[in-house]
Amino acid sequence: MKIGLLIIGNEILEGKINDANTRQLAQFLIKENLDLSMTMTVKDQEKMIHQGLSTLFNQCDIVLTSGGLGPTKDDLTKETIATWLGRKVQYSDQAFAIATKNYQRFNRPFAGKDHGYCFLPEGFEALENTTGFAPGLLAKHGEKFLISGPGVPREFKSLLDDHFVSKVLTHFSRPQQLVELYTVRTMRIPEEKIFGEVDKTLWDKLSEFGNVSSLPTIMGVDIGVKLIAGSSQELEESKQALKKIFQSSPIFPNIWQFGSTPLEDFIVMKANAKKVKYGFAESCTGGLCSHRITSVSGSSQSFFGSVVCYDESVKENTLGVKKETLAKFGAVSAETAEEMANGVAKNLNLDVAISITGLAGPNGGTPEKPVGTAFIGVYALGKTQVHHVHFPGDREQLKMRFSQAALYHLLEEMEKNA
Repeated sequence: MKIGLLIIGNEILEGKINDANTRQLAQFLIKENLDLSMTMTVKDQEKMIHQGLSTLFNQCDIVLTSGGLGPTKDDLTKETIATWLGRKVQYSDQAFAIATKNYQRFNRPFAGKDHGYCFLPEGFEALENTTGFAPGLLAKHGEKFLISGPGVPREFKSLLDDHFVSKVLTHFSRPQQLVELYTVRTMRIPEEKIFGEVDKTLWDKLSEFGNVSSLPTIMGVDIGVKLIAGSSQELEESKQALKKIFQSSPIFPNIWQFGSTPLEDFIVMKANAKKVKYGFAESCTGGLCSHRITSVSGSSQSFFGSVVCYDESVKENTLGVKKETLAKFGAVSAETAEEMANGVAKNLNLDVAISITGLAGPNGGTPEKPVGTAFIGVYALGKTQVHHVHFPGDREQLKMRFSQAALYHLLEEMEKNA
């Protein structure tokens, strides 16, 4: 069974937004022991959409489309699908009922039966949209299936969750196999160094178990192996064998997770389990660490707060950084980072406190402290250590890298504190 995705939207090709639905579909299919065969991205133009549909249906059994179901003039998906199939667009009582219910859910008035949401290509079924307004579309095309969903990621995800298995996959015989992407996450080591210097045989060893992937991340690499097994026992044996390979590899000290949980979620999970109270004193990151942590549900169980101390007066008056320290060593210094960490730990009564002070540029650097320099203070168990880092990049990249470095140090303290 081959599955393809047609992404429709000028805004993606113009770089206004990122495509999130390819990743969502791929991850969804892996859980169903399937994979995504191919994707295409096209403009909101009839000719381009026709070409995309023809290409995908020529090679795939199931084709999904994402985008172009909205109410504006550039939303052409329904009309274009209809012309590609040689059908008309017509009013649908089913679509009207779904759209009416969707508007009622959000307490918004609905325009009625003349609204575009009430019209579908002939022979199509309207699909409930439990997170938005536009109904999805479903039809059989010969022995193949076409399912269309909105481009908004949460709406596309609800289309998959609510309809893909029950409406589409039930018509196909599913392969008797288990598919899982085994992922290991590393930190502070670049991709080329892992496979070209530290462990030159690692890729070949992993390839014996399945297709290997290497995805560079912020200050790390996610290494994946696609496992295909005939039974749960076979899958588990492969996972255990892979874990042993990684544990015996020279890169093992750089592995921070056997899994694919985002760093912020992983930290929150560890902190909540160990009941560690933590917080930040952020200067150059401007609250980015706090934002990333508080984006995770449940973070309030262990995250107490932060102080964004951008100006020296805040460092001094709120965190207790000595005026002499700032005058002698400067705001971007190991000494200031240490006093920042101590101050926020004392003020918020924290078990672990992280401070970050640095130069995100593009101005302000010196030969001794160039742009990209930062000092990260780590307070834990009454002691404070300071780490000096220097990264390349523009202002946005540097803020994210400083934040990532700080969160890595926070995670390491979570691992230490039993």
